[in-house]
Amino acid sequence: MAVALLLPGCYSRDDLKSDAGNTKAAETIEAAAGKAPAASPEAEPSATTAATGPLKQVNVFLEVSGSMEGFMPKTGADAQNTRFQQHVAQFLSDVNRSASVQRKTFYRIKDKPYRDSYQQLETTVREGIREPASSTSIPAILDTLVSHYYQPNAVSVLISDFIYAPRNAGAVPYIKTDITDALNAAGRSDLAVSVYGHTSDFKGAFYPAMKTAAKRINRCCDTDIPYYVWVIGPADAVRRFDAALLKKAPGEQAHFGVKYSAPPSSLLNKFQNQGAWYYGEKDASKRAAGATYHTVAVSEVSAQQPVEFVLGMNLQALPTLYQDLGHLKANLQLTGQDTDAKIVNVFGATDQTRASSGPEAQYTHFVKIRVTKMGKAARPLQVILQDKRPMWITQWTTKNDSNINQVGAKTFALSSLIDGVAAVTTDEQNQAPIFQVPLTLQPAD
Repeated sequence: MAVALLLPGCYSRDDLKSDAGNTKAAETIEAAAGKAPAASPEAEPSATTAATGPLKQVNVFLEVSGSMEGFMPKTGADAQNTRFQQHVAQFLSDVNRSASVQRKTFYRIKDKPYRDSYQQLETTVREGIREPASSTSIPAILDTLVSHYYQPNAVSVLISDFIYAPRNAGAVPYIKTDITDALNAAGRSDLAVSVYGHTSDFKGAFYPAMKTAAKRINRCCDTDIPYYVWVIGPADAVRRFDAALLKKAPGEQAHFGVKYSAPPSSLLNKFQNQGAWYYGEKDASKRAAGATYHTVAVSEVSAQQPVEFVLGMNLQALPTLYQDLGHLKANLQLTGQDTDAKIVNVFGATDQTRASSGPEAQYTHFVKIRVTKMGKAARPLQVILQDKRPMWITQWTTKNDSNINQVGAKTFALSSLIDGVAAVTTDEQNQAPIFQVPLTLQPAD
């Protein structure tokens, strides 16, 4: 959020609350302007409906400070537009048309949020910012979103460059704390945040967070500039919004506090298997087609006669980050007792596996495991996807953006912003994995 804190007190939580649209006065004003009033609290959906039906509410906030003008330059004679304009206009249209959301509201964030219609906000994106704000404060906005727009079965979406400018160099170490305090102000125990990172060409003045070279870089930029879409709300609502509207989102992503079900999975005894083993379930021979298996019964194993088996997993319901082979290879782990079992390969479905008549056709990803040593009794194995921060966050972070054309497509103190999010949304001492698949390794009868 560009040039944050350069003008402290630009707005407060009370300023933001006044436009939250959840008071009788606000409803009266909106009705007079032809806008629908906020949904009545008496109409809360049941827990079952909330979990399976459409989301009740989505609030979309677009930052329109001066630093965002380069993403949304005023339409010129050449009629060229930026990738930001193309992407965000399409995203707004997707939200507006989505049957997965009952009610959508749109806001510009200047000195405070101002309610827009979909058409008004889309015009701003397409034709440029007409009256840019001088300054905005990331902590104040985040505080307000979790304090006044947070409700069950609803999310807030914040689109911004997320450039957080400290008052001085001495304030830089406290960026994480500022973000943590803002998100924690309302004490939301089920808070989740999904972060989507994008880059765009940029045509205008760039305002660096660190003013060591210049307070303003005119006619910028030779490099792409990052911008971000943050989805904020209760964990289940964030997960469902991600799946409904950002499943095929371009760019990068990271998820904090969102919980996912274990993926469908099964051992595959006729798919790249090696050695003397079979399904160890007692009723394996009586199971119908399509049954799943998670027990490996080993007849014989040694360094000279290794056993290899493949676990199929269907990760289609997970965000694309957790389907990415690079991320999986770096973060999938295997744990076990009395065995040297290890993952030797992780690979995705192919045209051949998808067209197969075998059970492998049901799965999007495969994990090959090799065993050369095991104990004399049944022991558990766990295939675990650890919740590790994706590398792009570090790669997109810079400590000094005053020479942005030389630094490249990076954001000042991005890692610190994300540190602040993680401190609120995850248990850093006992971090739960994204998913785990339990297996059993046992000697054959």
